[in-house]
Amino acid sequence: MPHTAALAAVFSNLSKAADKQQLFETAERFARLSALFPGTRPADSTLESLRAEVARDVDRDYPALQAAGTEAADRGVLRAVKWGEKVSTAQRALIDRYTAKGDDLLNDKKLFVCEACGFIFLGDDPPEICPVCKAPSARFSTVK
Repeated sequence: MPHTAALAAVFSNLSKAADKQQLFETAERFARLSALFPGTRPADSTLESLRAEVARDVDRDYPALQAAGTEAADRGVLRAVKWGEKVSTAQRALIDRYTAKGDDLLNDKKLFVCEACGFIFLGDDPPEICPVCKAPSARFSTVK
């Protein structure tokens, strides 16, 4: 499989998200899946390569994971995959906005990350609840 490092990262992130939601069996399953796809991040970690990886996740990898979760009839996996897909879609939109506007996008705004699911938010204050996992605003960390 050509993108084993990307799959390892996707499964690792899903494991962390499930663990934070106290879905420990689901977290362990994703951790085992991550271990099946060893690899390292590509050396060319440019914004464009990151966008390409996120786009691949959204356009190809998440639909494949969704199909596997549906086939297995595992609601926990399906929920975690849906969260990951939503977070990745938001990341792709943020990368596109940054590519278009550059550092001006960040002027007078803060970057917040939901500790429960990884959702990224750009604004003055974090949202009251995470639009992906419904965690309260207290679960958002400010990225400096």
